[in-house]
Amino acid sequence: MNLEKKICDITVVVQGPVQTFKDRKQEEGITVKCLKSIREHLPGAKIILSTWHGQELQGLDYDQLVLCDDPGQNIRQYKLDGTPRYYNNNRQIVSSSEGLKKVTTKYAMKLRSDNYLTSNDFVMLQKKFQKRCNDYKFLQERVVMSNVFARQYSKGHKVAFHLNDFFYFGLTKDLLTLWDLPLVEDFIPTKEQPYHDSHPNYVIDCAQLFWLKALNKFDPSIQLEHLLDNSKAKLKQSDICYANNIIIGEPSDIGLGLCKRFIENSRVSRPKGKCAHIYFFEWQQLYKKHCDSGFNVECSLVEKIEVFIYRLMYTHSLYIEAKFRIMKRKLNWYSTN
Repeated sequence: MNLEKKICDITVVVQGPVQTFKDRKQEEGITVKCLKSIREHLPGAKIILSTWHGQELQGLDYDQLVLCDDPGQNIRQYKLDGTPRYYNNNRQIVSSSEGLKKVTTKYAMKLRSDNYLTSNDFVMLQKKFQKRCNDYKFLQERVVMSNVFARQYSKGHKVAFHLNDFFYFGLTKDLLTLWDLPLVEDFIPTKEQPYHDSHPNYVIDCAQLFWLKALNKFDPSIQLEHLLDNSKAKLKQSDICYANNIIIGEPSDIGLGLCKRFIENSRVSRPKGKCAHIYFFEWQQLYKKHCDSGFNVECSLVEKIEVFIYRLMYTHSLYIEAKFRIMKRKLNWYSTN
């Protein structure tokens, strides 16, 4: 494969605010760093900056600008004290989809404006795993994603359909499938359900929400009732969707750099948080199991042992605690209803 030719057929959609925006703080100079990294690692690629009206654009290096109307924050749940919890789900959908709609190249990347590239390894990685199975084969080609917040475990329990929303690279039409989504409607509390649709269980995570919305375009029966809805059938369904449609890599595997708030004193940058994520070797194991039985998983025994130990220390220890919390929530809920 001619890497230079492939890069010229890529458009990077940098989405999000380029400075502190209403309820969203932004690291000083991070978008400049983001854009410079694209020029360095993807020379010849086109950059579309998809941001909001009123943002300061001076000094930013891009090829095309998309200015979006701010849909505002959305409410997905209410706290036990009755106050709403606000999310930026619709902002991410709008800035991602509006930018991707302007792409004319065969391949595209969705990159947050507060992250940056450290290499172009994702380009070759996207073509490395060619075999696929027939079950849940939704996208035309695999899309490369980061494992940051792509969880294997949450609250000590295995979770299904829990992906990352930072970084996507693949066919433009596949990225549009994943991000041209209906906006999230505000949850309206009722007397029967004053907190969220999943209460007394935990609410579905935002990363699960985006992935499920995309999968429902192909199979509306793919659903989760709550964050820890993890029957064997749903976990298997989730695993096959991962193996057959995406590639999950760690930032160092794909060439992704994270802003300071995700690396300085952040749980996701320490073993305690990282060990809950899906590791690249674990995605390879899914690929081997469901798509290519002859594939040789690239992972050292040391890495596997290290992940196992960290999960014993930090992840599995949360299992019983979460069980008790859920039981307590259910008892409180049913006793008052």
